[in-house]
Amino acid sequence: MTDVSRISLSFSSVREALTRRLNFKSLIEESVRRARAASGDGIFTALVPEADVFDRVEQLQRRADRGERLPLLGLTFAVKDNIHVAGMATTSNCPGLSIMPAESARAVRLVEEAGAVLIGKNTMDQFATGLNGTRSPEPLCCNAIDRNYIPGGSSSGSAVAVARDIVSFALGSDTGGSGRVPAACNGIVGLKPTIGLVSTRGLLFNSRILDVIPVFTRQVEEAYEILELIAGYDADDPFSREDAGRIDLAMREPDVRTIAIPRADQLRFFGDDHAAEAFQANIEALGTCGFDLVEIDFRPFEEAGRLVFQSPLVAERLCDYGEVIANRPDTIHPAVWAAIEPGLSYTAREAFEAFYELRRRRNDVVRQLSGVSALAVPTVPTIFTIEQMLAEPMTRNSIMGTYTYFANPLDLCAVSVPGKRRNDGLPSALCFAAIAGQDGVLRKIASAFESASLNAHGELCPA
Repeated sequence: MTDVSRISLSFSSVREALTRRLNFKSLIEESVRRARAASGDGIFTALVPEADVFDRVEQLQRRADRGERLPLLGLTFAVKDNIHVAGMATTSNCPGLSIMPAESARAVRLVEEAGAVLIGKNTMDQFATGLNGTRSPEPLCCNAIDRNYIPGGSSSGSAVAVARDIVSFALGSDTGGSGRVPAACNGIVGLKPTIGLVSTRGLLFNSRILDVIPVFTRQVEEAYEILELIAGYDADDPFSREDAGRIDLAMREPDVRTIAIPRADQLRFFGDDHAAEAFQANIEALGTCGFDLVEIDFRPFEEAGRLVFQSPLVAERLCDYGEVIANRPDTIHPAVWAAIEPGLSYTAREAFEAFYELRRRRNDVVRQLSGVSALAVPTVPTIFTIEQMLAEPMTRNSIMGTYTYFANPLDLCAVSVPGKRRNDGLPSALCFAAIAGQDGVLRKIASAFESASLNAHGELCPA
């Protein structure tokens, strides 16, 4: 008899179990059990009531009995607490904010229609303002591999729920790296699609202009399978790309087999030799995939990244959170307040000037990337302990975005893939970024690196 408690909830493990005629209900029950067991660990802000979960299971059983195609049957998922779920409060992890939506986000509804079962809503850096995971009420969410370290943010609980094998996948949000940084910190895959490819209807925004819904999984193909299900044009979302349905998500060979990396003298690891050594090992593994590597000037990417949180663009945070800021400022985390308070002083003219600067940066970078298939960078330059982050929350949070801040303002798609385990036992990762619409090319590159890393280091991910 199969011991369900020992089964991984990864896509392949769940499907293999189903081929052995294990009832999918038992897999859902196990996911619920794991979530309940972790209820005091700061991973979830709320769990779906068990009665509702099993009502959902019965509905799926009836659909399966009718012969309906349910590609995600047996898989469970969680969503970041700035994504609407009908009947569950959206709080963005702020005690002063509670929205009770009548309708779930479009991405949530699409994966549920495909057979996935929602388990809960995940903790996050409040207002999705942070890349470290400590800007939230107690108890803090801890790194899945070493509890002394930050989980990364702002989609901290989403990444940890997958890395700890509580759910099969999770959905988050990403403005400046929140779908990639926590993936890298916890040894899993974080897929950030082209802006507008996935509808953000039902998302409480950090930035309506830059936000995307990323996917967290344990393997590359799992992430792209979810992306294929949730991608597409949404006429009711003013920020949806009209060509979203025409973007090819199938794995495809790049036109050129050249990948750009930052010049060696521009790489920064902030004194973390383990991170530097892991990046070199990952680049060597990437080289075995048949790609030529070419160094490029990374400064335009860094300059574009600064515009996300160090320019008048930060004033956009006031759109979705202005009421709380005005009437319940005491419920705002001090580090979050320090990040968004400057937005109160910018003028409209300064905001327009920032947009003009952003457009110039995009044009410069598109020219730089025109002769390569993608850019490869370390997803994070280092990983801080929770104690270190709390001691210096502003500077160290910005350090976490060194290699992620630029992607959304430059309209790039990106994916973070686990690489070599660092010599201190923590995970490392490479992040691949490409021009908007090249998601299928990144799928090929990411899958190739994943295989090369497995062959070179004997592990898929360290979680």
